[in-house]
Amino acid sequence: MDVGLPISQQAAVVGAAALTAAAAYMNAKLSIGRDLRTLKYEKSFGQRLGQKIQELGDTCTMYAMFDQVDPEIEALWFEGRTWTYGELKKDVHRLAAFLENEGIKKGDAVAIFTTNSPEMVITYLALSKLSAICGFININLRDATLEHCLKVSQANTVISTPDLAPFINGPYRHFALSLYAFSAVPPPPADSTITLLASASLPTPLAPSPATKSSPADLSCLIFTSGTTGKPKACAIRNHQCILTAVPNSPDYFNPQKYLPLRTYSPLPLFHGTAFFTGVCYSIGNSGTICLARKFSSSRFFKDVHDSRATRILYVGELCRYLLSSAPGEYDKKHNCIVAAGNGLRYEIWEKFKERFNIDEIREFYRSTEGVAKYDNYNRGAWGAGKVGFAGFYRRNFFDDDTVLVKVDPDTAELIRDPKSGFCTKVGIGEPGEVIGRVKSRALLTEYLGNEGATEEKIIRDVFKKGDIWQKMGDLLVQEREGWVRFHDRMGDTYRWKGENVSAGEVRDHVARLEGVQDAVVFGVKLASYDGQAGAAMLTLEPSASDSTFMSTLYSGLKKTGLPSYAMPRLIRITKEIETTATFKKSKTDIVSKSWDPSKKKDQETIYWLDGTTYKPLDQVAWGGIESGRAKL
Repeated sequence: MDVGLPISQQAAVVGAAALTAAAAYMNAKLSIGRDLRTLKYEKSFGQRLGQKIQELGDTCTMYAMFDQVDPEIEALWFEGRTWTYGELKKDVHRLAAFLENEGIKKGDAVAIFTTNSPEMVITYLALSKLSAICGFININLRDATLEHCLKVSQANTVISTPDLAPFINGPYRHFALSLYAFSAVPPPPADSTITLLASASLPTPLAPSPATKSSPADLSCLIFTSGTTGKPKACAIRNHQCILTAVPNSPDYFNPQKYLPLRTYSPLPLFHGTAFFTGVCYSIGNSGTICLARKFSSSRFFKDVHDSRATRILYVGELCRYLLSSAPGEYDKKHNCIVAAGNGLRYEIWEKFKERFNIDEIREFYRSTEGVAKYDNYNRGAWGAGKVGFAGFYRRNFFDDDTVLVKVDPDTAELIRDPKSGFCTKVGIGEPGEVIGRVKSRALLTEYLGNEGATEEKIIRDVFKKGDIWQKMGDLLVQEREGWVRFHDRMGDTYRWKGENVSAGEVRDHVARLEGVQDAVVFGVKLASYDGQAGAAMLTLEPSASDSTFMSTLYSGLKKTGLPSYAMPRLIRITKEIETTATFKKSKTDIVSKSWDPSKKKDQETIYWLDGTTYKPLDQVAWGGIESGRAKL
């Protein structure tokens, strides 16, 4: 400081410095700057969404957005070949003209049973042009479950690819489309119900017909739930939701020099929401390129990323774990990818994944669409790893949010309401609560098609005031004091043992921290001679880990992580692989139903039980003690 200044000016300088320091301290403590940036991003996104919907007018469809893109821009990369928007558009026009001649019109449902391919993208856009409803069917389904989904879709017409055509049975008008990806595949068997559509089969209209008018509230497609806990249900996706996920998000919008042009690589099936919304819709909305793989391959993944010049990859569930488990490869860091986007990346492998594959930024999102929770974590550092969002002191105390955490009864899974007011109560900092999302417009709410009961189960009314409508997400989250929001548990994944409520998700996180664990699933299992549900776990270990050595230290290792004794898994099954669905989800229905009788285990499995503080191999003698209730689990 200049000591020659008058005392009054010296005091002013000192005061200004103190205010600056105090402001910096408060900002660091309360994360005001981050909150303000988030609010700016949300406001900007809302404006862009509104402008886009207004711009699309009475043709508010993904086809209309696709039609606006410069035809010279590269739209699709697939197995080394590329298509511009203009080239794809010609095929879209041809298929749309054919289907229109076949009587497909606005509001008609058409089931899509297709492998990831240019044909699948073209089919969706052709149906979008006609404002028909595209029913995406999981290509791994067969027989009764496949027939269930076809029935739920209310479709009379099926479009398949030749590799899948033979699996469709029933009274459907059935077209098998083969334009680019299936030239080496023979036509489906001679069957009067199957019409093979090759390139020569499609007309080339002299002048493409205009797109059919469609509102934001009209249905665009059906995306089925995975069916891991029951029969798949059809989520009715509206045009509004597709446009919402296509509009550039704020981080990309405010830094186009870094993030655009967008090239997104996805091996995820397009019948799944992550690939459809974040891959197809977001690529079109950003005039970007979707780099598509026919299916996931851990050995080919980063070679595809390199060859396609992708700047972004999509992940879901355990895909990242599979990549980490694969052998080191030439292309692990030899690529242009700067962002990995998706959901379900576990915190224990977050940093390992970033480091091995040299990916600077991970965007873990937890969201659905209208009236639904939306958390986005644009994170570059370890301090936010494994979290699903952020809301600091300023935002959570001075701004209403469309996403809140409310108190829930752990035994009944019912929301806890104040006995006087009848309204729900928000949870405190550090307290788990079910996440609910405000429903601003009932007309835009995601519904289960043809299943009003299942839809109503998700809706709650009079939550904080009379007449308000919210939607239950089925997940327990925790708001940390620092501002981060983290996943806690899935509703229904809490079980009761020894008079204590045990979180399957928390136990799983403790197990996953241990050296040698590659993957883990934790759940409660009902044993006839014991009250409650005993904790059980299915594990896969790293190739270098020994089953017996790992199990000899499991109890002490879990104790060191802070897991209480009552939460220790009583039964452990070690297997070479935990089966997943096509979208990398664990089917707990199948896992829980497995018998613990050691005489029925598979050859590649080993089963252990907790005898006091020691895990021992489960043989017939020990199993007899458990069945009779003599074993002191």
